[in-house]
Amino acid sequence: MLRWLRLTIGCRGKPTAGQRAAAGALDRAQCARKEAEDRRPEVEAAARVLRAARIENHFAERIAAALRGGAT
Repeated sequence: MLRWLRLTIGCRGKPTAGQRAAAGALDRAQCARKEAEDRRPEVEAAARVLRAARIENHFAERIAAALRGGAT
């Protein structure tokens, strides 16, 4: 009877190996997410630079094609 009562109210004792592994995985995932959020400004700045270079290259190709007399 006491065992049933303990199980009902949640007094289960020590966490199992699976529960410990899941808790560790959750901690690692939360840590990785925080690190990724901390790097976000750097990533956005690099993306802006790459985007500007791509646009500049695109216009340079169109100008070169126009000077060669080719169609764009």
